[in-house]
Amino acid sequence: MKKAIITCSNSTIELYEFVEDFYLVSQKANTALELLRQGLPTWVSPEKYDEMKISLWVYNDTRANALCHYENGENYIALSVGLLTAFWNEVEDFVSQDNLTSVFKISEENRPTFMDNIYFYMLNFTIAHEYGHIAHGHLREQKGEKSIDEMFRMSDVANDKDRKAKNWTTQLKEYDADSFAVTIQAVLFLQQWQEDIRVNLANFDKMFIANYLCFRTFAEKTGRKFADYFDKSIDEYDHPHPGIRMYYSYIHYSYWIGRFRDFGEDTMTILGSGSDAVISYEKNVLGKEKIKECYYSVAFTEKGAQHVMNLHNGWQEKIEHFNEYAYMEIEKMDTIDSMPVSLDKNGDFVNKN
Repeated sequence: MKKAIITCSNSTIELYEFVEDFYLVSQKANTALELLRQGLPTWVSPEKYDEMKISLWVYNDTRANALCHYENGENYIALSVGLLTAFWNEVEDFVSQDNLTSVFKISEENRPTFMDNIYFYMLNFTIAHEYGHIAHGHLREQKGEKSIDEMFRMSDVANDKDRKAKNWTTQLKEYDADSFAVTIQAVLFLQQWQEDIRVNLANFDKMFIANYLCFRTFAEKTGRKFADYFDKSIDEYDHPHPGIRMYYSYIHYSYWIGRFRDFGEDTMTILGSGSDAVISYEKNVLGKEKIKECYYSVAFTEKGAQHVMNLHNGWQEKIEHFNEYAYMEIEKMDTIDSMPVSLDKNGDFVNKN
């Protein structure tokens, strides 16, 4: 088995090509990782891929974490065994819910394939997220150590204004990395496109649910608390709220699917189905009633919509700067002037656009 050693925060981390056999998740994880390694070179041009020198690894840490790291001219993406295990546990928990049939009809025969699909999409998105940090120059732009990971750490900035500014810059980079990952997922979805809309509906529902499970895992397993989201300013957080991440992911899926398949009835039906599946899962399967417990619904409040706009528009202002460090040109998009608002912070419907 191939191995490597990197240095992060003055500590060495041993990286491994595959998860060792004594971990219960090894077979599932290693099968998915092997497929993903084959796909990595196709995400950018061959010339850019050779220039980036990206490699994919795992490391033995029980905490759920993913990282990207630049050292000695090479870029590393590494997932912890804790994350690989947490993702599979999320999949198992998802399919074991008593009321799941209200959202998904899964036969016993198809259950293993369904679970493998969700797990693959979760890993694909996470690796593409780290890949986006690298491709768009987030590491090369950093001063000093060039690493980004998902763990929450207390800020080392004492000044409140500077701390919030640092948090917001981090959120913008997370937004961009998520956007890159959605692009990769959308391309995968389009490659699987069938004339039978039922196939497309099923594939997108699984992909969008996988996004939800990813964001929920990172919110709940990395030390971040979003229960008081409505009581804090958005720059109190170093990562976007998981519901916010869901909503802008939906926007980017819409952009890419509509760009290649037009914004016809089928496209809008597919997008709406994925969104409805997540909402139905939170409310009808998990039984979450309060809006602060429903991650996705938060995005449809006035604060959530403004947060999405601030992230999208704020990143457009940063693109010129990060293009100086990016391996590939970052595409600039139109700014968003308004977004629909359908819920207040208590979860009641409002009529406001």
